[in-house]
Order: sequence, then structure tokens, then C-alpha cells
Amino acid sequence: MDFTTRWRTPALVVVAGLALPWLLGLALGWGRWLIMLALVLSLGVSGLIVKQIFFRREQRALREEAARQRAALAKPPTPPHSEHHVPSIPVDSAEPYYRFLLSCTVCWIPQGAGQQQHGNLKGLAVHAILERARAVTVGGAPADVDAVQARLAADLGAMVSDRSGQVVAWAESIALSVPDEDARRLARLAELRKEKQVRQQERELEEHNRAYLADEVLTDPGRPWCGGCRGIRSRCGRPLSCCRRSRS
Repeated sequence: MDFTTRWRTPALVVVAGLALPWLLGLALGWGRWLIMLALVLSLGVSGLIVKQIFFRREQRALREEAARQRAALAKPPTPPHSEHHVPSIPVDSAEPYYRFLLSCTVCWIPQGAGQQQHGNLKGLAVHAILERARAVTVGGAPADVDAVQARLAADLGAMVSDRSGQVVAWAESIALSVPDEDARRLARLAELRKEKQVRQQERELEEHNRAYLADEVLTDPGRPWCGGCRGIRSRCGRPLSCCRRSRS
């Protein structure tokens, strides 16, 4: 904080403490001794306010410094590593014929310094990340791409050694998507499934009503039906109670 910013608010408080008693004394016709007393009291109050301002600034600065120190301790520095960007590689999903598109930055650290190493550590790291990614995406539906991406970020963010033990690999800037054409097909399939479910429910309800009429109503001789009537209403279109009254 520079000098001007630091002292702007305290200076305004002091100026207000000096000006307010003079203005009140002149406006209300106070005597000189009363104005001087008001000035002393006002300056005392202004001093307390300025002191409180500086105290709060110091406390805020101490809290910010403590927060920075805790953040530095909680987040260990990333060791020197190599990186390679992987753009849009297809990976399997839970739906046959539909695949995700994975893009990420593969990071790796060689292991076993001084030993004979693989000639392509980048290939080892990328292969290890793709294997770990497929283990997650193969159980995820393309319609839940956001949830699958969250699980993928949590899994690939861990620093894990590959099967050969020569590199420790992890991934950053992970993005998972579904091709636009596949997304449109999946949306259409979802709508068709919903329509099919509605039609199935309507068909079951209709079959239930028919079974009820056949088994519970038409076969019960004790029910008061109009002669030749095959429904809840009579042939004339009037309710059954009307037919009863006309018969009587």
C-alpha cells in the first residue's frame, strides 16, 4: 500500500474532526471556549477512529499473510516434469458404437535414475494415461459426459507409476466430450425411449380396462345392466339409472 492510499482515510477523519466543531460553533453561536472544548473532544474521537483504522488494516494484512503461508504449505511444489498435449483421442464408453473424445496434457517423471530406461518415455506415459482413462470411461454413459469427466479428472490427476515402473504419469487440463453427430443421435434415442415407455403404459392401461370389463363386469350376472348393454351406459346413450327409472 502506497503512502497516499495509506493516509487518505485517516486524513479525512482528522479534517472532519477539526471542521465539524468550527462549523457547529459558528452555526449555533457558541463561545470561543466552547468551540475549543468541542475541538479537543473531536480530535480525541478522531484519534481513536484513526487508531482503529490502522489496527484493522494490520489485522487484515496478518490474516492474508497467514492464509498465503497455509496455502503454500498445503500445496507442495510440482516436481520438474515433462509434458505432452494429447488432442481428441477416442476412448470407449458404456454404449456400443459410441465413444468419448478425450483431450488432456500428459505429465510424467522418469523413475529409476541410473538404470536402463525405455527409449520413448513419452509413449509410456501417454499409454498409461489412456489405459487409466479407458478403465473409467468404459463404465460411463455418453449422456452423462459431465459426470464421467469429473471422475476422470479425479483419477487421472493422481501421480501413478506405469506398469513398467519407469515413469510416474498423471494428466492435467482434462476435457471429455461426445461428437456432435453422436450427441444428436443419443438425444433422439432418448426421446424415442420415452415415447415407447408412454405408449407401453397406455397399452397396459387399455388391456387392464378390457380385462376388467370382461372378467369383472360382463361375466357377473348380479350386476344391473340394461338388456343388450355392453358398457357402463345404455344403448340409448343415457346413464343406467335413467334406464332403470324408465323400466319401472
